[in-house]
Amino acid sequence: MVEVTDLSQIDEALDKGPVVLKLGSKRCIPCQEQEEILTEILPIYQDKASIMLIDVNEYPEFASTFGVRVIPDTCVITVIEDGKYIYMRQDGTESSERANARFLGVVDKATLSETLGKAIEDRNHGE
Repeated sequence: MVEVTDLSQIDEALDKGPVVLKLGSKRCIPCQEQEEILTEILPIYQDKASIMLIDVNEYPEFASTFGVRVIPDTCVITVIEDGKYIYMRQDGTESSERANARFLGVVDKATLSETLGKAIEDRNHGE
């Protein structure tokens, strides 16, 4: 997992595949639980996707950039189109609106894996 300090890190990771982005805090218990789930799925997807973390207490500008109001706040970014991130929704459709595609609170391993799997499949069909 990569701790994000600059948005260019996300952009570079998207060159290789989808990105799971968790916005939270090291002091937040549910955020720690979400990170444990991400740690479980990391070996499954490590060659196909990136898992990235942003601590919104250390980098509050990212909370504003991504419209974070509740943590943990997790999303799956599939690509960048016209300078905007495109997000994978749980139902397998894409959205340029993160609010329509994010998971608030702790998201279970199965849901996160399924959504990430759809993003990987979508990327593979787009190439």
